[in-house]
Parts: sequence; structure tokens; C-alpha cells
Amino acid sequence: MTLNPVGGNLVTNGLLVAIVILAHIQISAYLIGASTLAIISESVSLVRQRRGAGGLGDARHDRLAHGLVKTSVYVFSFGSALAIFFMVFVLSSVWGKFFVTFQSVTFWSFFLEALAFFVEVALIYTVYANWQRLANHRRARLGLLILLNLDMWWQMWFIDVVASFMLTPNGGDVNYLNQILNPTQIPLDIHRTVGNIAFTGAVVAGVAAFKYLRATRRLEAAQRTIAVAATPAPSVGAMSSAALAAEPHEAAEARYWDWVAQWGVLFLLGFTLLQPWIGYSYAKEVQLHAYASWFDMMFGSISNVFLVQITLLGTIFTLSAAYFWRRMKAAEAPHHRRQGVLVLLLALTTLWAAQPAWFAWTYDQVVAEHLNYPWWQGGLLNPIGNFIPYKVGALFAMVFFGLWAITSYLRAYAREELPSGRTGRRAQWLLVGLTVVTSVMMIVMGIIREHSRQPYLVNGEITISNQQITNNQPSLPGGSSTSTSPAP
Repeated sequence: MTLNPVGGNLVTNGLLVAIVILAHIQISAYLIGASTLAIISESVSLVRQRRGAGGLGDARHDRLAHGLVKTSVYVFSFGSALAIFFMVFVLSSVWGKFFVTFQSVTFWSFFLEALAFFVEVALIYTVYANWQRLANHRRARLGLLILLNLDMWWQMWFIDVVASFMLTPNGGDVNYLNQILNPTQIPLDIHRTVGNIAFTGAVVAGVAAFKYLRATRRLEAAQRTIAVAATPAPSVGAMSSAALAAEPHEAAEARYWDWVAQWGVLFLLGFTLLQPWIGYSYAKEVQLHAYASWFDMMFGSISNVFLVQITLLGTIFTLSAAYFWRRMKAAEAPHHRRQGVLVLLLALTTLWAAQPAWFAWTYDQVVAEHLNYPWWQGGLLNPIGNFIPYKVGALFAMVFFGLWAITSYLRAYAREELPSGRTGRRAQWLLVGLTVVTSVMMIVMGIIREHSRQPYLVNGEITISNQQITNNQPSLPGGSSTSTSPAP
């Protein structure tokens, strides 16, 4: 194989891939998560319809499920175009040499993923176009949603086969069964499945926050108009009627979007509580099967990026609990002060977890400067920032306080102490911040995983520089090798 330098620069060969892929990951995460939440809402509405005396069941869940399907179609249109652009113009041109070699190994994964994509197109537009027509056939509509969700999940699964092989190729073992049974495959699938639902919950909460703010502004404007119209004046009768008609509608909209925001936060926090254990399981498999990548994550050039990740994780817990506290306080629910204490404890735990283990970019720099002793002795090490036992303890504390916060909130909700529509504006801006933090955390996780393979595209097999195949073949007698490709 003749190896020639690949044209391009940092923008086309690096930033282009990063921007397109990080955007595509969030789009695909939303699509899978939205279909999951749509199934849950449609199921709740269907069950309540069967228990009631006919009708549409729970109108809120029916509206939410329909909204998730509509937004999924819009997002899918852009996301599919982005994915096709990446495959045709980025992989096949800028990274063509790598892709031709790589797809000869992972052909069936790419083929089955593409097949799932075409099935997804058929299902998502069928559900969207026939939503109202299937109103009298709710179980058929639910069945289509389940098929769509399963197809999307399998599409993600085939891509995860490829992603897992790139990180832990097990010495270049190209056997398809071994690719499917890759040691990092199952942890990655579980991590993304849980993360997709949590991320969609964050997006739903953020959008609902904006909708709630708009509805309350209109409601306040209608109330001011009514107050002005209440003064004796011959020309305000029509305006007063219009304001009185607008007020009930905007009040109902505010109650609906307040409920949607709460629904999204519950899914975000509830599923994020599982991520510390799942992430630890994933990292353990990386340690066992790609030790150099794991070392780079823990001690190398991206070790401090993990501080950003764990800080963002703690921020998600803290902002979620703060939203619960603000909502309980606005409704004057009992035990809202306890929720405020949990917010403070989560904030302190996040600061505890964010401590660096050394005051340098990498541990190698600490050793090179002969300062590998604690900072109180004049060195650069911070033993309080070690992963074991301190960061593990911080993660346990985060999960414990987060679980306490969500169960306390659900207990108040079950007692009907939290009526919809009685939420302040500050709580909504907490949700906007929560959405941004969750999105940034997904980007950071992607950067950590992709950067950990450097200088390889396929770990230990294909280098980034000139997309070279490494010389990993055993030497033949006489000192020759079975490969003519240069080593990285």
C-alpha cells in the first residue's frame, strides 16, 4: 500500500470532524430519547383512556407525545443531512484512505446501520403524517412508535460496534463476532441509552422553560389590559373582552409548560443518577483492554478534562435540586427548606469532586520537575483530589443527595402539593442553564473518548498522521516483515 501525505489542514482534517460529529451525536441522542419519552407519554395516555370513560385519555401526555414526534421530524431532517454530508464529503474525501481501509473491516456494521436508517425514514414520516388519522387506533400508533424506537436503538448499536472497535480493537482482531462482543461495546451501549433519555429530558425542560416564560408574559399582559379596562371608559369594552378571552388560554398554557418542564427534569436527573456507575464500568473496560488510553485519561494530557466532566455532572445534580427547591418554595410545599439544604450539599460536593490531584497539566510533568509530593510540603500533588477514595466518595455523595432530592420532590408531587403554573421565572432560567450544561457535558465526554486514542484513528492500528497502517505484524526470518507500511 503506497502511503502519500494527505492534503488539508487543522480546520478540514480536525475541527470539521469535531463540529460535525459532536452536533450529530446530540441530534441522534435527542431522536432516540424523544422516541422513548413519546412511547412513555403515549402509553400513559392510552392507559388512562382505557381506565376512563372514553375520550382522549390524558390530554397533556397526548399533546407531549405528539410534540416530541413533530420536533423529531424537524431535527431528523437536518440531522440526516448532516450525517450524509459527513459520510460523503468528510470520511470519503478528507479521510478517504482511512475510511476505505476501515470499512473493509467494519463493512457489515456500516451496511446494517444504513439499512436501519432507511427503515427509520419510513417509520418516522409514517408516524408523523398519520398521527391524527390514528387517533382512533391508539395501540397501532403506539406500536409504530415502539418500532421506531427499536430501529433507532439498533442503528445506534451498530455504530457503537464501530466506535468500540476503534478504541479497543484487541490487537486488530477483525472477526465480526469479536467486534460485536468487543469489551467496551455493552458499557458504551448502556451509557448512550441512558444518556439519550437524560439529554432529551434536559432539552424538553429547556424548551418548556422558554414556552412557560412566554406564556406568563402574555398572561401578565392580558391581566394588565383587564386592569386598565376595569376603569370607566367607553372605548375599552372590546379590549376587555379580548383580554378576558386571552387570560384563560395563557394560564392553561403556563400550567401545561410548567408540567412539561417538570417532566423533563425528572427524566434528566433520574437517569443521570445511573451514569456514575455506568461510566465507571466503561472506564474499567478501557483500562483492561486499552491501557494507554486509560492512562492518558487518568494521568495524561486529558486527565484534567475529567475535572470539567465531573464538575458538569455535579452541576446537573445541583441545578436540578435547585429547580425542585424553587418550585416547592413557590408552591409553599412542606419540606422545601430541606430541599434547599440538599442544593447546598450538592454544590459543596461538586466543589469537592472538582479538586485536581496535581497542580500541573499531567502527572508526568510533576515527576519531571521532581515535585511529586503534597502541596503542603511544597510539591504539586494534592492527595485530597485522588480518585480513590475521595472522588469516589464525592460521586457516592452526589448520587445519594440527588436521589434524596428527587424522591422528596416526587413525594410532594404525589401529595398534590405542587400545582402546575405556580413557578417563578428564576426556576425557568435554572432549566435553561441545565440544558446548556447537559449539552456541554456530552461534548466534553466525546472529546475525552476521541482524544484518548491519539495518535491513532484505530487504537494501535491506524495512525492519524497520513492515515498510516501500523507495522504490527510479526517479523519474518531474516528481519523482514509481513507489512511494508512504516510504523508511526
